[in-house]
Amino acid sequence: MKNEITAFILAGGKSQRMGTDKGMLPFNGKSFVNHICEALKPVVGNNIVIVSSNAAYDFLGYTRIEDIVSDKGPVGGIYTALKQSKTKLNIILSVDVPMISAELLLWMLKNHGDSFLMTQVQVKDKASPLIAIYDRAIKTVFEEHLASNQLKLRQLIDDVNHQTLTVPEKWSRQVKNINTQEEYQNLVS
Repeated sequence: MKNEITAFILAGGKSQRMGTDKGMLPFNGKSFVNHICEALKPVVGNNIVIVSSNAAYDFLGYTRIEDIVSDKGPVGGIYTALKQSKTKLNIILSVDVPMISAELLLWMLKNHGDSFLMTQVQVKDKASPLIAIYDRAIKTVFEEHLASNQLKLRQLIDDVNHQTLTVPEKWSRQVKNINTQEEYQNLVS
């Protein structure tokens, strides 16, 4: 399975609410991005790609690519990932989910239906399209949305055949995005 799936970590955001690059924030002795890579490795091996213009991510030793179309948010980042991908299935994760585990990612893959172009997770009523599996075939939809400057990811997801998996309670904390200083302080304290 490891050679059949590519994982992309979206780390190209401006981190305006945090005030610093979220992927480099320390958590339990390692950066957020380190934790995410460690969760991905048992699932995809070394098929991990960082989508970011920040060369600081090169310390990880994985391929780093820059957005094909800059300043287009997650829609631009996912489009870049899918355009680069050589695998049918692609795990897309934002860089602000340091608590994610291989166990949750494997569960997500196991429950992904082949007839869906995208599978996202949700906790309570909050879906997470940046903790998801995307079929490479969906890149044409991203291309269309970018061409017409429609940059709302949730709207794009609504336009395609997708599924939403409710995360079991035992893993619900893992999908928490850490976007603000307050959320970060709550995480590390």
